[in-house]
Amino acid sequence: MKRLLIVLACLSIATLSLYAQPKMEIVGGTKFDFGDVYRGKKVDHKVVVKNTGNQTLELGRVDVSCGCTGTVVSNNSIAPGKTGEVLITFNSTNFSGKVTKNVTINSNATNSPVVVEFQSNVIQEIVISPQQFWFRDAEVGRPSVAKISLTNNSNIPVTLTNYTCNLAGFKLTLPTSPVKPGQSVELTAELKSDKAISVLNDGVSIKTSSQNEPDVFVRIFGTVREFKFQ
Repeated sequence: MKRLLIVLACLSIATLSLYAQPKMEIVGGTKFDFGDVYRGKKVDHKVVVKNTGNQTLELGRVDVSCGCTGTVVSNNSIAPGKTGEVLITFNSTNFSGKVTKNVTINSNATNSPVVVEFQSNVIQEIVISPQQFWFRDAEVGRPSVAKISLTNNSNIPVTLTNYTCNLAGFKLTLPTSPVKPGQSVELTAELKSDKAISVLNDGVSIKTSSQNEPDVFVRIFGTVREFKFQ
């Protein structure tokens, strides 16, 4: 009889353990859409997490599928029946067109991890092609030229006002007239370095009159070698 009571007690504990568990639910579903976002903008969305179990829900690590995505957890412990929030931030700087990313929320819940998927349509009003100034085998003390094409895809004229660059010897020529809607212009950059650079990795920020893309960043790549007289 005593042995039977012990067995029944163990079964009761096991049964209670089975049903005494936290469970994570994403209020509103595990997918959402930021909609249209102008390139360079950051957008936020609060994901509401509810504990539908009967034990405290402990939120753990939140993993993102891309460095463009950031997360902030409002509270890591969520009591049964209560809710918490995970703030998801998307930086559209390096994207164009349709974008799909994932955020994985880990916890002690029975259904962990839970994957939240978001989408966005990144609108690029100012398009650069190619996406970098490339100085191939530039030489110390001698000017080297690189060119890109800039296209205004907006419906109003855009003026390129000025630029900033920390690379010594770099000079960029900007058009004096506004770039009309649908128009493409060629931008010419000149580099005259006073020292050799084995790996050139820099950038230039072009300021514009566009409200949606007031700053266009263009990478600068290449090499600068010592000049050798032939």
